[in-house]
Amino acid sequence: MKMAKPSTRDIDAGGELLCLLDTIDERWGGPWPIHGAPQDLGKFLNDKDESFDSDNPKHLQVLYNHLAKLLRTAPNFHGRVLGGMCYVICWDKNQILDPALDHLELHPDILAGLRLLAAKRADFLPQLEREARAAVATAINASADRHLREMGLSP
Repeated sequence: MKMAKPSTRDIDAGGELLCLLDTIDERWGGPWPIHGAPQDLGKFLNDKDESFDSDNPKHLQVLYNHLAKLLRTAPNFHGRVLGGMCYVICWDKNQILDPALDHLELHPDILAGLRLLAAKRADFLPQLEREARAAVATAINASADRHLREMGLSP
């Protein structure tokens, strides 16, 4: 399954939603619920067999309570999820997504790096050990040669 890459308009709308949720979430500890109003909009509307009506104050209170509950349950989730997607993953300068495609897919450089990592992973630690042993041996030989020269025993 492929997901379409967000447009500039989508990212702007995500940023605006982020600001709106930040406005609701200004209080330390998250926004407080409106007492007497339910906290789950979907359940409330389903139980009432209604559709959301923005002219109905009770519907607006339940919407607010549901948002407030989310903001208290996972503080700053909106910053990490919306901000992370809009301003980190989708930002062209970070080169996380393939700029040539209209759907979400990793940048070709990341894919090439993953292929290289997979190819080198099995020998990574053994190669590191070989290089470390060679470096130690070189240092020991250089030290021994210097010591012999200083003692006047060099060949």
